[in-house]
Amino acid sequence: MQDQEPTAQRDSPLPDPQGRADIGSTSFDRGFIWHPVYKGKSFQQVQREVQEEIRRDQRSHHLALEGAEQSEHDSLSKIVELERRWGTYDFDWAEMDPALLAERVVTFEREREKRRELISFDDYRTSGALSGGAGGAGDGRSGGMLIRLLAIAAIVIVAIVIILMVVSG
Repeated sequence: MQDQEPTAQRDSPLPDPQGRADIGSTSFDRGFIWHPVYKGKSFQQVQREVQEEIRRDQRSHHLALEGAEQSEHDSLSKIVELERRWGTYDFDWAEMDPALLAERVVTFEREREKRRELISFDDYRTSGALSGGAGGAGDGRSGGMLIRLLAIAAIVIVAIVIILMVVSG
């Protein structure tokens, strides 16, 4: 009977030597309980879903920029829609690693879950929650944003020129 005791201890979960929390350790860590969108899903499941959405939207953004000459209005609409959705989290979202952006989004959504309040990302950022990690003010995000703004401006100019040509011709 004494052999069973060490075996039971070996089979029990050991603490993580690096100090990370066990995902299943408390009811809060198991997943979203309150969140109006992600209720009933695990944090890992939501992170995978968000990462895949970001990957798809990055591809759509790239295709919209490529197709801007053929369909200016559709491209501009798609780009604006995607910028509104993901640009809040990072100005350079379209070139960012989807896993990093998904981590930022899920961390924010976990904070909303913890507070049981639908705070805005701007309020979350203002609170200083991002200063320690994935995306402070000095993380080099402005280059991609400038390129996107120039692309959007070019699309708008081309659209105006085409409209003027159609109206005057």
